[in-house]
Amino acid sequence: MSSYKVTAEKILQPILHTSKIFLVSAAVLLALMAVGAYAYLTQLTQGLIVTGLRDWGMGGGIPWGAYISTFVWYVGIAHGGIAISASIRIMKLDEYKPLARMAELLTILSLTGALITIIVDSGRPDRIFNFVVYYLETVGDSPLIWDFTVVLAYFVLSAIYLGMTMREDVIKLMSRLPSKYKLLYRTVTFGHKEGEKEKVEQIAWWLALSLVILMALLSGGVIPWIFGLMPSQAGWFGAVQGPYFLTGALTSAVAGVIVVAAIAVKVFHWEDLISEKVFKGLSKMLLILTVIYLWFILNEHITAQYAGPTAEKAISDALLYGSLSTIFLPVLAILILSVIFLAIQTLRKAFSLKSTLAVSIILLLTFWVKRLLIVMPSLLYPRLTLYPVGSYTPTWVEYTIITATVSFVALAYMIFMKIFPIMEIKEGE
Repeated sequence: MSSYKVTAEKILQPILHTSKIFLVSAAVLLALMAVGAYAYLTQLTQGLIVTGLRDWGMGGGIPWGAYISTFVWYVGIAHGGIAISASIRIMKLDEYKPLARMAELLTILSLTGALITIIVDSGRPDRIFNFVVYYLETVGDSPLIWDFTVVLAYFVLSAIYLGMTMREDVIKLMSRLPSKYKLLYRTVTFGHKEGEKEKVEQIAWWLALSLVILMALLSGGVIPWIFGLMPSQAGWFGAVQGPYFLTGALTSAVAGVIVVAAIAVKVFHWEDLISEKVFKGLSKMLLILTVIYLWFILNEHITAQYAGPTAEKAISDALLYGSLSTIFLPVLAILILSVIFLAIQTLRKAFSLKSTLAVSIILLLTFWVKRLLIVMPSLLYPRLTLYPVGSYTPTWVEYTIITATVSFVALAYMIFMKIFPIMEIKEGE
């Protein structure tokens, strides 16, 4: 049996065979989504009062909380995901090529999760259409419309990129793929011609380069600018927000890619397709990015403590010693312990995929909490003395809806793997 057939058989495994793990996982995720739908219905019928969000004038509450933090978290994973995928193609990192499509799909589904979260946060989903209706009127005035523009552009370009890089594999496997999905396969391969592979590869390379540049200039800017260009808001205003957010995005994305790839390897026994060396490389990348992120945290608090205005220092004090320290210090401890574990693993060259998977999952959750600690403190400590120091605790509605969005992303990822090949097929002799 040729190497092509062996690889194809392995890639086709999740498409042609439905395991009990898939069915049980899908049932659990559907159940979580159903509970989330009930929570969202509660929010729609009773209003945002069922959340912990409040207007500044309502007893010192905050208008942004867990939903916006989740949006920033999703967008970070999305931007980092496409950066990983595009870098693999641009720099021709063939050994990492099995991860490329996994990262591309992670980008698209994370952007979908971000869009869902914004709709939920709006309280009035019908007003989302105002982004389109009044786009030209607000494009020069609203920073939020630029956020909408960049996220939408990323989604469209990422979807095109995924479709282009997948066409050849679908054509090769067409006769062996389930006939019930033929319409989807014909859509992906619409207009396919013999000998187009070389041209598609060239277009994909330039598209990948464009996505990386767009990510570096815009995703590392637009969302941080929404925060960093608010001089009246302590804790946000500053030029550091761009690289700070970008580093967090890349760290979250690497952790996310490790999670999806490691689970796929364990479930489908793809050890020969995604080698341990690949995971070691991702682990080292995760280590470096986490160290850089810790440096940004250090930079943030040194400037606030020793040279920052009173309002900036108040937020730093709250995180280091005050009411928010019970959240911030555990987050800081987890980041430091993760660095220590990854560093020891690298130095000793004793790699453990299970341990790395566990650390990556913990880091993903930790970075969500860290996003909350970016959004929340600045709103709790307004500069105007007219408003008191606020309080905010997410309610079961917020936690349930956010869990449902994560469940949706996970289920959509599983369904994609049931329909399309998740890795590029290697050519054999």
